[in-house]
Amino acid sequence: MALYPHTVGVDLGQSRDFTSVAILQEAYWLTAKQAWLMGRPEEAGWVWPSQLPSTACIAEARSLNYYHGRPPNPPLALVHLERYELHTPYPEIVQGVGKLIQTPPLRLEVTPLIVDGTGVGAPVVDMMRQAGLGPTSVTITAGFTVSRDPEDGSFRVPKRDLISTMSVLLEQHRLRIPTSLPNADLLTRELQEFRRTVTKVGNDTYAAERDRHDDMVLSIALAAWHREHHNGLIEQQLATLEQQRGRIAETEERANQLAIQNARR
Repeated sequence: MALYPHTVGVDLGQSRDFTSVAILQEAYWLTAKQAWLMGRPEEAGWVWPSQLPSTACIAEARSLNYYHGRPPNPPLALVHLERYELHTPYPEIVQGVGKLIQTPPLRLEVTPLIVDGTGVGAPVVDMMRQAGLGPTSVTITAGFTVSRDPEDGSFRVPKRDLISTMSVLLEQHRLRIPTSLPNADLLTRELQEFRRTVTKVGNDTYAAERDRHDDMVLSIALAAWHREHHNGLIEQQLATLEQQRGRIAETEERANQLAIQNARR
């Protein structure tokens, strides 16, 4: 399971809203020694891929993080946010997303494309699949449980999970949103207008107020949720690798001690 640096989130806005596309970038961890060996001693700690001078350095940092471990909870940065005009034809959106995901530093084969497959989103996801973009469909639900279809890799995710993931990232200052980013002001307004509402039967709903928009919030939330879900799996794998290394080290130590005892006889 690769530690890819970017994730693309697409909220299709359904019938009344805009379509928005967000790209998140995740930082890599470099120890002081690793940074020095890479010739980047000033880059120790969390390092954005865009700070590294070459694709070779990015690949090395990714390898180091996967095989040698890293601290949990890496920071994320919003590096791209765009909104399509209302009623933009879906084939045009598919074409635009396809061009974006193949524009360096993004790479189609390693960049997850997370698309809202709710309602009218399902046929658009199919169009993206036919275009070879390899989207992961996320159907946004009002439930409480995340589920994954093993056949096509699609997810069903409660909206509360998407929004709470983004809220935690913001509260922990792990999601950086540059004020210089186009549409940053609009995004700030969406975040301020996003509301949690409890229905009469006790369910909670999350959406912008009437006649307001939440497409940019959801495009980021889709990418952020998938990023955190993936990182949870990575942390499990890293823990398993560490346990394996520990068992190997114990075995080697016992073998060494036995060889020393035998040599003294």
